[in-house]
Amino acid sequence: MIVNNNLHFRQSNITSIKLILFLVISIFFLIIDNKLELSNKVRENASYLISPIYKIAEVPVEIYYNIKTHIESKNSLIKKNESLEKKIFIQSGIIQKIPSLKEENKRLKKLLNSSNSAMSSKILIAELIKVNLSPFSNKIVLDKGSENNIFVGQVVIDSLGILGQVSEVNNDFSVATLITDPGHALLAVNARTEKRIVISGTGDNRFLKAKFISLNEDVMEGDILITSGLDNIFPEGYMIGQISKINKNLQEDFLEVNVTPSSSLSSNREVMLLW
Repeated sequence: MIVNNNLHFRQSNITSIKLILFLVISIFFLIIDNKLELSNKVRENASYLISPIYKIAEVPVEIYYNIKTHIESKNSLIKKNESLEKKIFIQSGIIQKIPSLKEENKRLKKLLNSSNSAMSSKILIAELIKVNLSPFSNKIVLDKGSENNIFVGQVVIDSLGILGQVSEVNNDFSVATLITDPGHALLAVNARTEKRIVISGTGDNRFLKAKFISLNEDVMEGDILITSGLDNIFPEGYMIGQISKINKNLQEDFLEVNVTPSSSLSSNREVMLLW
């Protein structure tokens, strides 16, 4: 028991001595650090050693942000490019429309200037809604009706000549029978000879028939036929067509004469109504 107590006492003394020694050393270094600022130098040296490590660690972050910035800039440029392409496309459409607008303006001017001194003072421009060109009926539907004071029998022309006359009127649209309709006829005058000629429709919008022209009548291919104004329907002096073919059969009483209409449904969308 005495031996064990002595051993324990010795170990306790050694531990106490070590603790005192560490305290003394710590106090010594604190004094030295305060006087010589050794810790600052240590920290500076440590920072020099650690700095490259920080820089290496920052490289992936910088690469990430650079890539992100590049992608965002690229996406922004793509959006701007798409926006510019859209604007260019729209402007191209507008520019492309300009020649069409010019042609439409020319056509309307031509339509208004197609009248001569015999034309009525009041006119109205209408647009075609529908065209019906069958062998039994040649009619067109216009976008003007009774609300525009359109009436049955009213004359319809285009920029080239007589088209027909109104045969049916509704509130906001009307129907006109063309001079090429097989049931239509009008009185014409040969502009060269001033001879009156009856013109009738054939059901074919490509040609009309000149009726009751005697075999010895002075008539030639190329003769211009105009309205006579004597039927109290069509005003005088409007183009009807041009004689395109003459067939003389001595066994017949009259010449077979084809007339090509002056008016053209294929090139016009607007027509003119006369009062």
